[in-house]
Amino acid sequence: MDFQRLFCRRIAVLATGSSLLLSCTAGDPQEPPTPGQRLEQQAENVLIVTIDTLRADRLGSYGYGAASTPHLDALAARGQRFSRATTVTPLTLPAHSSLFTGTYPAFHGVRDNGGFYLEEDQTTLAELLQQEGFRTGGFVGAFVLDSRWGIAQGFDHFFDDFDLTEYDQAPGMDAIQRPGSLVVDEALDWLRKDSTTPFLSWVHLYDPHTPYEAPEPFRSRFPATRSGAYDAEIAYADAQVGRLLQGLEDLGRLHNTLVVVAADHGEMLGAHGEVTHGFFIYQDAVHIPLILAGPGLEAAVVPEQVRIIDIFPTVLARLGMAIPPVVQGVDLSPFSRGEGRRLVAHAESWTPRYHYGWSELQSIQDERYKFIRAPQRELYDLAQDPLERTNLAPSDPDRADAMEAALERLLEEVSATEEAAPRAIDPQTEAKLRALGYLGSASPRHRQDDGPRSDPKDKIHLYNGIKEATTASASGDLEDAIAKMEAVLQEDPEIIEAHLLLGNFHRKEDRLEEAAEAYRRTLALDPEHQEALYTLALTYKDLSRYDDARLGLENARRLDSKNGKVLWQLADLAMREGQYSTAEQELLSALSLDLDKPRFLLKLGDCYLEMAEPEKARRRLDEALDLNPKLLTANYSRGLAFEAEGKPAQAIRAYQAELTLNDEAFRARFNLGKLWLKSGRGGQAVEAFRRTVQQEPKFGTGFLYLAKALLDAGALEEVEEAARQGLANDPEPSVAPLGHLVLADLYYRQGRPAEAEKEQASARRLQQSLKSAS
Repeated sequence: MDFQRLFCRRIAVLATGSSLLLSCTAGDPQEPPTPGQRLEQQAENVLIVTIDTLRADRLGSYGYGAASTPHLDALAARGQRFSRATTVTPLTLPAHSSLFTGTYPAFHGVRDNGGFYLEEDQTTLAELLQQEGFRTGGFVGAFVLDSRWGIAQGFDHFFDDFDLTEYDQAPGMDAIQRPGSLVVDEALDWLRKDSTTPFLSWVHLYDPHTPYEAPEPFRSRFPATRSGAYDAEIAYADAQVGRLLQGLEDLGRLHNTLVVVAADHGEMLGAHGEVTHGFFIYQDAVHIPLILAGPGLEAAVVPEQVRIIDIFPTVLARLGMAIPPVVQGVDLSPFSRGEGRRLVAHAESWTPRYHYGWSELQSIQDERYKFIRAPQRELYDLAQDPLERTNLAPSDPDRADAMEAALERLLEEVSATEEAAPRAIDPQTEAKLRALGYLGSASPRHRQDDGPRSDPKDKIHLYNGIKEATTASASGDLEDAIAKMEAVLQEDPEIIEAHLLLGNFHRKEDRLEEAAEAYRRTLALDPEHQEALYTLALTYKDLSRYDDARLGLENARRLDSKNGKVLWQLADLAMREGQYSTAEQELLSALSLDLDKPRFLLKLGDCYLEMAEPEKARRRLDEALDLNPKLLTANYSRGLAFEAEGKPAQAIRAYQAELTLNDEAFRARFNLGKLWLKSGRGGQAVEAFRRTVQQEPKFGTGFLYLAKALLDAGALEEVEEAARQGLANDPEPSVAPLGHLVLADLYYRQGRPAEAEKEQASARRLQQSLKSAS
């Protein structure tokens, strides 16, 4: 990173009467404290635990009586607990980007989950420690922190392994998660592999995030309410922190490890009308716990305001390392000695703007007051009104003016990156895109001076209406979901997200034309809306409008060249049209970006199968399974490759491996049955086919093979029914004659020659039809 062109922004705000004094220092790196300033012991290792969606006031050490957080409370008791820590935004990826760069979102450029990337020109804590010889391992519990978003920079080992197939089927990217126990298991396995090299380990626990579904015995310890279910998730996360700390203790490494525990943001739980988080920037969402413990850190409670961006420089200082000039946070070491300075905190939410077309929110707070810039600006005295119920902006306009001016100066100071503008489109392509609904007016994401926007406070009932509609959809009541969303749009027809979700509901109901119209309305409001572009293209694809689908996917790639979903769909589209060489190039290009390699290798293997290159297919499939041994359908495709190579024994083992991973893989079981039938293992073939049609009662081809296997086994009493069911359920055309031939054989054996000849005639007609068609 070019540190000479970037500046360190240190902000301090003092409230004096009705004015604020703003100061800034910049330029030189912060030096680590001198030996006389440091405590005797210095950390050798760093463990950072981030607990997603954890409110500070739900921990016992922060005064919550109903908490069951003994491990976090014990850590706070022996370390430093910062009672007034603030995040930068109530969203996972931007908040973690700030934690690991020590800068505000306006600087590092990540303003939302998905569609934004922590670019390579940003320097992370992991990169700095990696350069100093630390082992670096990251272990995350949710897809929003997948390596594709850039957050894995500097980590030698990064445990994400989220499957794009799961992403395609999930209601949203934030729904793709794994339990904390699996994350901690992976982290402990990694720590055990090297007991001497200094390490940085980041462990992210997603459990307190919705849905609140804690496992037993935690669930039953709390009331069956939203609040109780949330507390149960926190208790479960606390237990995982306990496992992690005990694991370090067992390895003899806890004593020389700096442990940092923080949340990325909190949870509103109904305050100010918001049930979860991501919309408002009130204290329930931005006040986070922050605990530091380790060598040289004496027990203390730090009451001064601090920020999530201060973690980065504090860790470097505790390790005796210099702090780069670009860092906007400060070392918190002096705070525990009573030498801390007054810091201003800043938070933002662009969710109302990006997803709904309403105004974004920006806040600044000093030691006492908090100002929120919105169409109806807000000012709160947090000392007297911690729940932010009384807006003082109308009654104290001078203070509100001063704080708004300070906010403007802060944003000017901390902003150092510009949002990437979309690439230009040639006029002919632009005309096609507009005709298909892919383009509308200028994007609200890039329109800065387009007049006033609605205040999110005035729209919270519509926001909640949208949430109710999505809840109805998740429960399977799509008619109710559509009705609720249409009611929202009746009141405000320019809500971007509402049109998108309405399209999704129609799509679930297989109302593809209605879905396409809803997506086109979304893009009329925001032509750069990634999800609308993608889903409209998929809808055109489902309507067999392949040229239209490709045009939309190409536009989506232009806007985001790292979007793995889009790249995969472009390759799949080429394969559907028989353009296998094009698909091969698409997949090789995607693999060069290091995006979800197992899935793209699987697709490339399937492409080579279609190109009649089974050996190349198998090599790619083996690569995929080396990276992810549990990758579904990969062993099935290996079985196809082995069959194409004339290796039935290996194919059988491959199909069996697929069924070991997924007992519902009926195609693998069916192919296994065919191989057993060919090899004379009729009994096993019958059982395989019987199980296949039990799983897929409409699989006509499976019934016909079952009929053939039964006939060969002499189980004549079942043959006719199986053959008739197969013929009635649209078997593959090439297999349909088999059904009539099986029936003819059966009838001859039963002494029914007239019926047998009739079936033989039917078989000949089908065979002749197939021959003519070829």
